[in-house]
Amino acid sequence: MNSHKNKDNHNPDIHISNLELKDLDRYLKIEFAAFYDKLKIMFSNKKEAAFNILKEEISNNIDTGRYYNARSGGITVGIIEIVTKENTRAYSKSFRTYIKYLGFFRAVKAFLFNLFETPKLDSSTVYIDNVAVDIDNRRRGIAKKMLSFVEDYAIKSRKGILTLWVAAANKNAYTLYSKSGFYDVVLRSSGVAEKFSGYRDWIYMKKEIQDPN
Repeated sequence: MNSHKNKDNHNPDIHISNLELKDLDRYLKIEFAAFYDKLKIMFSNKKEAAFNILKEEISNNIDTGRYYNARSGGITVGIIEIVTKENTRAYSKSFRTYIKYLGFFRAVKAFLFNLFETPKLDSSTVYIDNVAVDIDNRRRGIAKKMLSFVEDYAIKSRKGILTLWVAAANKNAYTLYSKSGFYDVVLRSSGVAEKFSGYRDWIYMKKEIQDPN
């Protein structure tokens, strides 16, 4: 199991590790609180269906090394997805699951949208997705610690590049990434992205890292 103990004296209890099934409901609660504006478009505003689909999908892929949570006092307070070429290959999706909860036509929309979101990666790159912190635990440096964890993960995995997309309008997230050493690569403005995510302008950011040893 990958894990990371926070060494900051202000947050000595923050512990980051692979998501376990017992924490999945809490994980999804944080994800829905942060990203439901996007999810409701993907899943036709069927919140219960979206929850059930993602719960089944994550449960089936929990051993791929993609899902991580930050815990404080034994409770999940932050979430992050680490996407690599290797765990993308190991990741499985079931169209039948989407049909079961959404019906055929809504399932097609959600399934295709989900496939469209999957980044194409080479063996040297880590893509960071769905970074979120519980609303009652923000301003504690948790997101920063999760990004530090990803950097350590990349070094151990012999990967030298971190990438992510951030909505240009999400100033707090953009500032966090900039202060963490990410820089702008490209700004993309898309009506399609706006339709499916609620944001027209997106910034692709990148950070090169080196093993300090």
